[in-house]
Amino acid sequence: MAQPQGGDVEATHRFRTPRDLVVVLVLAVVGILIALPQALSAERWSPDTLFYEAQVHELQGTPRTAARDEVFSSNLAATLKRNEQALAPRLRRVDNPAWVTYSSRFYRRRWSVPAAATAIEPLAGTRSLKIISLLGYVVVGPLLFLLLRRRFGFAASAGAAVLCMVLPPLLTQAGGGGTDTWGLALLVAGLLFAVLTRERGPRWLPAWIATLLLLSVTRDATVVLVVAVAWLALVDRSRRAVALLVTGVLASLPAPLIFSAPLRDNLAYVFRDFRIPTDTSWSSILHAYPSRFVDMLHSDARYPVDTAVPPFTVLVGLVALVGVCALFALRERRDPFIAMLRGSVLGAVLTILISVNATDFRLELVFVPGVAAGLALLAERLIVRRSRAPARRVAPIAAESP
Repeated sequence: MAQPQGGDVEATHRFRTPRDLVVVLVLAVVGILIALPQALSAERWSPDTLFYEAQVHELQGTPRTAARDEVFSSNLAATLKRNEQALAPRLRRVDNPAWVTYSSRFYRRRWSVPAAATAIEPLAGTRSLKIISLLGYVVVGPLLFLLLRRRFGFAASAGAAVLCMVLPPLLTQAGGGGTDTWGLALLVAGLLFAVLTRERGPRWLPAWIATLLLLSVTRDATVVLVVAVAWLALVDRSRRAVALLVTGVLASLPAPLIFSAPLRDNLAYVFRDFRIPTDTSWSSILHAYPSRFVDMLHSDARYPVDTAVPPFTVLVGLVALVGVCALFALRERRDPFIAMLRGSVLGAVLTILISVNATDFRLELVFVPGVAAGLALLAERLIVRRSRAPARRVAPIAAESP
């Protein structure tokens, strides 16, 4: 369906047809089928998941220091410790109590996934973090479809959601037991509630605020939503957009204020290859920033060819790049939805510039909503163009003589 030109463009599609519900269910089933093999595979413990497991123990009543010692001295950390045996003691991480104590501060803000894992731990045991992470992956596809249907047609929304579900970084992180999948799911949910608040009024504002609060204790990605609604407010200039911005800023503040981890310390820690920094001054950070940024770009450029299936990764990566480019290249006059998704991409760029961390595109998952919107916009333009193309006239076939 073509989008009306000029003026304030409202969403032309609504989630109201039976086939929309079918697609949501199908996407959830597809997500489960993709997640199931990872759920049955062995756990992949990393320093991140060990810290989250320690927080699970803490939520179960173990004192903070004892919970950390309990996890990092258990068999869960044995493989990581064996991998560090060739290193000098001062260069070790998991097998270094001083490093464990120092690094734990950067995980204290992320409580939602450990809390959910604690709830299912009596049934799932040490797989609880992995299962919660996989559930986050399962809901990403349906949430993306629901978000895109506020603006795009059925086929474009479903196709873009499916393409984003098979992005290699998302598939890799799905069963990792971390917070990445739920960070993305809550990011998409926040954008959806922002759209609903703008379209349907303040009754959706509590859902928007609750999502920001939950995201703030899941991943450091609230800046993406705040920049998205800030861009929306600049373009839309409505009271609802301003309300989204003000409440978004306020809802994103409690977590960093309560669980303080200074940005300067975090950058110094990352720049020293995740070891205890000896210099946390801004002058040393700014001096190291350019080279670290170049290293990150080089690592990101190498990622597609270093994966297990390079052709597939390169192809999907190019599709994602096309999506982002299409989101900005295709002109949409006064379209609040497109403005907000463009703002989310700007917020994602800011997130990457602040983190300056090569993570095999794990942190870059914040671009996924923008990628999905760009792909849907491009698909819808192609569908409209094809529907408007004049049909070719075929000359009648002359009847054969008897």
